Amino acid sequence: MPKRLLGPFLALQSLANIDVDSADILDILERQDFINGVLGDAGCCCNGHALGNQRDEYWGSDLSELVIRCSPHVITGTNEIGAPTTKRVRIKIDTLRVEIDANNEVCAWIYEES
Repeated sequence: MPKRLLGPFLALQSLANIDVDSADILDILERQDFINGVLGDAGCCCNGHALGNQRDEYWGSDLSELVIRCSPHVITGTNEIGAPTTKRVRIKIDTLRVEIDANNEVCAWIYEES
């Protein structure tokens, strides 16, 4: 069975933005837990689940990174002529989709940035 996409997830559509620089750590952890629950409700599993060898059963590092990137942050790159550029962006969590394999294991996180 080929990989397929799930999402965007309805439960993530109304989440208020949080700023990880000023938010209480419990609010950040609750946000990660909420996203984990949304993924679990959709039947998503972590890598290695089918073999009983989960690498990160609750996607702790991935969800931590996603939540952190929901706050505005600076990215660097180059423009069409090769000059360095910087942009201030954030993940739009309401656009989150996941690519899953035949075992419903998440293979990729897909989202838009502002």
